[in-house]
Amino acid sequence: MRPTDEEVPRFFQSEHSASSVRADSKGVIEQYFYLLEGVEPIGKTPKNIHETVGTLLELLTGAHAMSLVYYLFREQRPIRFKELEQVTSASPKVLSQRLKELVAAGLVTRRSYDESPPRVEYELTTMANELAPALQFLYAWAARYDRVLSDVASTENEATDALANAR
Repeated sequence: MRPTDEEVPRFFQSEHSASSVRADSKGVIEQYFYLLEGVEPIGKTPKNIHETVGTLLELLTGAHAMSLVYYLFREQRPIRFKELEQVTSASPKVLSQRLKELVAAGLVTRRSYDESPPRVEYELTTMANELAPALQFLYAWAARYDRVLSDVASTENEATDALANAR
């Protein structure tokens, strides 16, 4: 089953039990398994595919890009600029730039409404929603290593604070 922009599944709920995470995880993999059909393992992938992956990673590693994609994916609804600004803590300039890049890449749609005051909403495209398995694996990995990453972040914050206090 290949999703269209009109029917995109909701795999992430704001609150869910561990058993529903497993069921949804499996559902994500099953629904998008067709993406693996005819694709060589990474070690045997043609050079042009490596370049495409590099381009995608470059796009997604821009400031706040991954958190934008993840939030849009998790919410599965049109979201206004102000809400995206709040959840990402990005400045309006950076957020606007990232959204323009994601729209240009075909990962996000932008809808503006002729209203007063103006209303603009952003939503993931079908192509971006096909990143669901990758996001599900990132989510599962983060859930597994949450404590380790929290400890690393705390240590980094303490080191930054100590350095700032030493000056």
